[in-house]
Amino acid sequence: MRRAPAYLGAVLVPLGAGLLLHLWAGWSMRSPVRVPTLLAALAGLALTGVALLAHNALFREGGSIVAVVLLVAGLVAVWVEAGDSRVRAAVVGCEITGTARATYHPTFGEGAPSEMWLYHHPLDCPGGYPSEFTAEERIGAAGKKVRVAYDPARRMDPILEKDNVAHGSPVLPSVLLALSVVFSLAAVAAEEPALRGRDA
Repeated sequence: MRRAPAYLGAVLVPLGAGLLLHLWAGWSMRSPVRVPTLLAALAGLALTGVALLAHNALFREGGSIVAVVLLVAGLVAVWVEAGDSRVRAAVVGCEITGTARATYHPTFGEGAPSEMWLYHHPLDCPGGYPSEFTAEERIGAAGKKVRVAYDPARRMDPILEKDNVAHGSPVLPSVLLALSVVFSLAAVAAEEPALRGRDA
């Protein structure tokens, strides 16, 4: 099999990029170094770009566009899953100090998040942080005691302690990246007869 490296690359590029992105996302979101969110996202995009270039280099005939789309979708899902797997590390008892301020967020069409109202509750917490938390409903009036979970590095918005749960799942990104591998292997196999004919 003359294209064994291409077969190996078709497996390693999606899975390796997914693993590296997951490790980067997890570290950048939890690290005490406090990597800025924009920098973390730009590094994630750079890794995705390198993965796409490496994927493209495997093929002489252009490969499979389906594999590329699945690769990108899988890497986006890895990033989202890593964020959804996080929980705020600190909890503090606070008091709501006034009336929640409501803001309206319209939808931007089909496929976009639905319209919603968000309620911003002013807080008095030991140490002065957080000074506000946001929810999709009014939690209570001035004077109500609440327990709020927050990220000491301030990379995530504070939420009520009861809502501080991980929602991430590796299933979707794993399926998308595995499908990318399948279509990549099929594209390498499809190129094999054409390459044999040229070399004959």
